[in-house]
Amino acid sequence: MRATAAHALRSEWTKFRTIPSNLSTLLIAVLLMAGPGALTAYRASEGYRGGAFDATHISMYGGFLFAQIAVGALGVLVTASEYATGMIRTSLAVVPRRGRLLAAKIASFGGIALVAGEVTAFATFLLGQRAIAAGGAPSVTLGQPGVLRAVVGMGLVWALVGLAGVALGCLLRDPMTAVTVLVAVNFIIPIIGPRLLPESAGALVTTYWPISAGLQVTTTLQDPERLAPWAGLGVLAGCTAVLLAAAFALFRWRDA
Repeated sequence: MRATAAHALRSEWTKFRTIPSNLSTLLIAVLLMAGPGALTAYRASEGYRGGAFDATHISMYGGFLFAQIAVGALGVLVTASEYATGMIRTSLAVVPRRGRLLAAKIASFGGIALVAGEVTAFATFLLGQRAIAAGGAPSVTLGQPGVLRAVVGMGLVWALVGLAGVALGCLLRDPMTAVTVLVAVNFIIPIIGPRLLPESAGALVTTYWPISAGLQVTTTLQDPERLAPWAGLGVLAGCTAVLLAAAFALFRWRDA
């Protein structure tokens, strides 16, 4: 019987949920988001003396810095682990249409990352607001302008980071190399790069680097020198789409 798209999608979901390390890594990502997020939110609110204070962004950003590594690494393993173990040949024997196989991996993990990201974003936001109030700064609610968009946006950023990991895992095929590249692209360059580069170059990285631009969707106080929230998310989504397109092209072309 020929494997249909539904069969391929069901197979990828089964693979993911039956590998214990996948579920534990996803749980670690959730805990890394919620725990450090609440702690950094509390510390940021301790010295509040009035003025601009983006309680929504602050409640989620500190935890995301750590959680994104786990989410991206999990995306890498969705594809690269099959190359490392040789299981990619078995997968291709079951689903010989390569585009269909990779599409199933992307759809399956993208859905998982999106759901986990949204649940975690809302939980982290609520914990963070309690921490901010305890620290003495003004907290916010989901009904205030821009807050719901920012929290939902964080879940979208989770999914895009995970999908970038899937693409890098397919392109590089080695889990360690792909995770290293992901950490450099999403953590080292946007955080350390602007401090090492000349001011003009650092400003460009801060504004237009994909993950930096994407995280603008999680803000409620707009910096006029940065991209607008949805425009920033569009930059991240566009770069992720380019990586996925490259992964599709290379996956169709080269040997398993």
